[in-house]
Amino acid sequence: MNLDLLAFVALVLAGIPSGMFLLNLLVYRPIGNRKSQISSSVSVLIPARNEEQNIRASLQAVLASHGCDFEVIVLDDHSTDRTAAIVTELARGDDRVRLEGAPALPAGWCGKQHACFVLARLDSSTM
Repeated sequence: MNLDLLAFVALVLAGIPSGMFLLNLLVYRPIGNRKSQISSSVSVLIPARNEEQNIRASLQAVLASHGCDFEVIVLDDHSTDRTAAIVTELARGDDRVRLEGAPALPAGWCGKQHACFVLARLDSSTM
């Protein structure tokens, strides 16, 4: 194969992604002030079952976050230790923390998946 032909093919192939990049620059323009369009409210959802050893440090790490408004909803999934008591104690000191209790586990569900399902359905306006 001719070296000049190979160089030409390489140039054409390199030009395709370059052309796509330039086309995208023209088509996908930034829309105004994006900061005003993005909500900075966040819900941190924590399913917890028998997490007495970890829940305090986990909540304190989340509560130390800055830069957005957030709430923390902990779903106590029928813990037999002090998980709920620790969350209740922290919730008294910080109104961003809310403790919810998990309903009974329906037949055919696994615990963690059910807890996440319940958390996803909670209405943050009730906080």
